Amino acid sequence: MDEIRENAQRILEEYGDMLFRYAYVYLKEREGAEDIVQEVLVRYLKKAPVFESLEHEKAWLLRVTSNLCKNQIAYNRLRTGEELREELIARECEDYSVVWDAVSDLPDKYRRVIHLYYQEGYSSREIAEILGQRESTVRSLLRRGRQKLKAVLKEVYDFA
Repeated sequence: MDEIRENAQRILEEYGDMLFRYAYVYLKEREGAEDIVQEVLVRYLKKAPVFESLEHEKAWLLRVTSNLCKNQIAYNRLRTGEELREELIARECEDYSVVWDAVSDLPDKYRRVIHLYYQEGYSSREIAEILGQRESTVRSLLRRGRQKLKAVLKEVYDFA
């Protein structure tokens, strides 16, 4: 029992914030993101997967988070028919909050890859593995997402 607690604690300490941010990118809702992180932890503990490396473990956790978020979004749309609330996690740095506000308004397919690339530091190859897409698709999504982001920032905030 102590080993299970220690493993759960390690997962939360190492990956909890990252998983929360990633879930929040999908759900745009703090409570829902927290619930997803808890569910990921439960699934991790129930399944007790064995990984080749820490990177493989991290990718597995992100994949489970992504799948749970997609399921939650589908459930919410069926149940309420309403769009999810739009709000961001308060950022320590004001300069970046404007950019992340604009990122949150991007379509989901661009928002996810931009978050994983810039916020989490994954390469396009790693993002492709996490999202189950081809690397060329991820690079295209990043390029188009940047173009859309630049247009929004230039128009709304008079940047670039």
